[in-house]
Amino acid sequence: MLPKFRAWDKDSKVMRSWEELIMEKDDGDDFWLIGYRESRNIVSYDHDQILMQSTGLKDKNGVEIYEGDIVKFEDGAYSYAGTVEKDDYYFYIQGIYPETAYSFNDVADTSNHTADLVVIGNIYENPELLEK
Repeated sequence: MLPKFRAWDKDSKVMRSWEELIMEKDDGDDFWLIGYRESRNIVSYDHDQILMQSTGLKDKNGVEIYEGDIVKFEDGAYSYAGTVEKDDYYFYIQGIYPETAYSFNDVADTSNHTADLVVIGNIYENPELLEK
């Protein structure tokens, strides 16, 4: 399965889904052009965008989980919220409250690609959720 990406368009303040993205690389270039269709015939590469990769997991509601998402876990009296982040090797949840890191291993079922989490927003469209 190929990885999916989405992009935060910093200029337009819009989240672009992976279906909207166009990624191209010219021979000899060290960088990728990330764009999207603005109309049937025009492709725009002039906006500053932040690329985020899918974890390959879906939350309890069937929402795909990406880097930059703010997720919540609840199990009785125990709960936490955090942001989905990625280091060189794996995805993890950086805690907002409490402030600690959590592994997807504790909340994910890789056999059916789900996690016992709920996506409650993302760091770009819902920054207020990062406040304590």
